[in-house]
Amino acid sequence: MAGGIFSIGTSALAAAYTALRTTGHNIANANTPGYSRQSVVLSPQVGAMIGGQYVGQGVAVADVRRAYNAFLTSAAHAATANAAGAETRALQLSQINNLFADSETGIGPALDRFFQEVQSLSQRPQDAAARQSLLAAANLLAARFNDVGARLQQFRDDADTQLRLQLEAVNRTAREIAQLNDQIALARGTGRLPNDLLDRRDAAIRSLNEAIGVSSIEQSDGAINVFLGNGQALVVGSQAASLVLNVDPADPQSVYIGVRDGASVTALDADLIRGGKIGGLMVFRLQDLPAAENELGRLAVVLADQFNQQHRLGDDRYGAAGADFFRPPTPVAFPASSNGNPLTTIAVTFTDTTQLAASDYQLEYTGGQYVLTRLTDNVAWTSAVPSFSVDGLSIALANTPPANGDRFLIQAVRAGARSMEVVLRDPQRIAAAAPVRASLPAANTGSVQVQSLAAVGPTRHPALANPVTITFTGPNTYDISDGITTLTGQTYTAGVPIVFNGWQLVLHGTPAAGDQVQVQPNVGGIGDNRNALALAALQSRPLVSGGPLGGAYAATIARLGAEAQTASSYASAQRTIREDALAAESAVAGVNLDEEASRLIQYQQQYQAAAKLIATARAIFDEVLGIMR
Repeated sequence: MAGGIFSIGTSALAAAYTALRTTGHNIANANTPGYSRQSVVLSPQVGAMIGGQYVGQGVAVADVRRAYNAFLTSAAHAATANAAGAETRALQLSQINNLFADSETGIGPALDRFFQEVQSLSQRPQDAAARQSLLAAANLLAARFNDVGARLQQFRDDADTQLRLQLEAVNRTAREIAQLNDQIALARGTGRLPNDLLDRRDAAIRSLNEAIGVSSIEQSDGAINVFLGNGQALVVGSQAASLVLNVDPADPQSVYIGVRDGASVTALDADLIRGGKIGGLMVFRLQDLPAAENELGRLAVVLADQFNQQHRLGDDRYGAAGADFFRPPTPVAFPASSNGNPLTTIAVTFTDTTQLAASDYQLEYTGGQYVLTRLTDNVAWTSAVPSFSVDGLSIALANTPPANGDRFLIQAVRAGARSMEVVLRDPQRIAAAAPVRASLPAANTGSVQVQSLAAVGPTRHPALANPVTITFTGPNTYDISDGITTLTGQTYTAGVPIVFNGWQLVLHGTPAAGDQVQVQPNVGGIGDNRNALALAALQSRPLVSGGPLGGAYAATIARLGAEAQTASSYASAQRTIREDALAAESAVAGVNLDEEASRLIQYQQQYQAAAKLIATARAIFDEVLGIMR
């Protein structure tokens, strides 16, 4: 009898002791990240038949289980990945937005000052100080373009550094999960769940989602296989893959994430790498940053090219034709390093910079056809010959045909800001004067007058300096000649331009027969400001996507500001979702110290009662022994 009571008391003592240990474990890990509350599952031992009745045999510890909900944990993992990706992208976009919008370092104020100085020169073309001020403003503008372009390049380098650090963390965590899979599978062989190992693995998967979005599937042996967003296996059982960041063979300024398998690397589709800091960095690195560079670069290219064109149409203080004011911009294009025919080369030139798009292009040879794709919107052009003329660009391949699948990348404006430079050094070389002027002989008897005269481009006509005489043969007809070329019987209409030898003359009034207009080189035109006025007019001309230069930059700032605000709002929403998901998970798996304190008293009392039961059994046993003596 005493033995049965002793056995029951011992089982109760052991159960209470296990429950106390488990409660103490919960209390000790109340603030441990990823820890799931554990609880002891008790079950009565099967009763024994004594005196025709089933009599209880005490208690047994059936299991020690963790509070766990697979659905809530999975939702928390996904929310963590989405929030980390959104926060990372929002932070990067805010840096670009601040860079463009800054009134001290932004392009806008420098662009306004530059054209203000051009306007000042048009009012004082003979003033050396006005010329020097314009040159200083031009150098400041170029320096601003260079600085913003260099900062964007620094953002790219910083993003690459962060990507490499995050990939190293992913590889470490993947190896940890693989090791835990092995340990958990071995522990499961005993028929019991290794709760703390499972918590460690869940925490590792959570950490993995901070870096990159993953999904997981549990196997029958308790191991978990982990997959990237595109279905690429990252962890399978006790084996972990390794991710690397490599330079894109089609673009030396771009990168891709690949899976290393021995000496080979398989590239992952960037569009399918979602969530986590890596996902946010890749979207910024491959989409947001190139878009900002291309918009800024297009502005620099259009400004430099259009200003140069007009400047070359004027004359400087020495009477010489205007030279390039800014370094002439040139497109960048190159073949992919993986091309099968390395002899095929690509050449790209600007034909009309006012038609440029803020985009890169890819030219691919496939199936005997050349396919040119504008990468911002994936608009494609197909040709059977290796040449294209689109968006103000002339594109041609030499040494064709290339190998099937060969690709070429065209970055027409990407480097425009970084390469902008003022090449004119002498202020007297600023071409403020028009190269030609018109005069009316005093013998004219009609009312014809000169309204305007200007050189027209885009290039300076070789016969621009030839003296030209326009002789009216009647009120509506005229002959024109420079001594080399003569045109007779031309129709005159007041206000309609007369274009000849690279200049454009607008007259008004009614001429009489025999009246003349003479167009001659503008020799000694020190005070002439007509080309300076034409240069100043560039500020309001529709040069970029049908709008002025300043408007294009303002539109870029507005777009970046809107994207940064949208990204920030999205990140805030994702943070809320993550907090709600973590709170829901914690409500099930978290440790409540008040509850644990209550259980501690409960199990303490159980332990004390069990000890008392054992003491009672011992006393009974001693009495029985005493009777026998």
